Amino acid sequence: MKNKLIKILALMLAMAMMVCMVSCGNKAEEEEEIEDAAMTQEVEEGPAVVKTIDEIDTDAKVPLQIESITLFEDGTVLLVPTEDLRKNEMKDDPDGEGIYPFANSGKVKDVCIVNYGNAGFRTILALLEDGTISAVNGTALINDHIIAVMNTLAGRENFVSIENKLEDTAYEVIGHTEDGEDVVLDYSLNFSE
Repeated sequence: MKNKLIKILALMLAMAMMVCMVSCGNKAEEEEEIEDAAMTQEVEEGPAVVKTIDEIDTDAKVPLQIESITLFEDGTVLLVPTEDLRKNEMKDDPDGEGIYPFANSGKVKDVCIVNYGNAGFRTILALLEDGTISAVNGTALINDHIIAVMNTLAGRENFVSIENKLEDTAYEVIGHTEDGEDVVLDYSLNFSE
């Protein structure tokens, strides 16, 4: 009887060891599969950067309170605000990466900061793929530290480029159209006045 009991215990011990080995083997296989999946899983990246404007307030008479502006290949523009502009525009998401001022305007083809007038005022213009130009109101940006966007400057839909040039003592912003016309945009930049 003792022999039978020893044989039964040995058989039970052997079975328990087999169950442990199988489960350990399955766990090792599962871990290996998870590692393989993690290695082969592609990390989804955002759209590529087309253009970045940095050091915006360096040597500026009137700061815009913007750290950087980035144009992505999908036509979006990310603006990273600082100081009061950040407090006002990102009060609902203070730790966010920034704001997308032209999100409701359309796909942006090019973005630039332009000077206008003779008092050191600057603003942000976006040339859109549909040939329109959108602008951030310079007065609201500088005085009130908020982003207010106006779309379809000068009521045109055939712009191909934007030029900023110094005429005598004041800056002028010119939109060049596809038919060769030069449109002065200065009068459209302070639409709250």
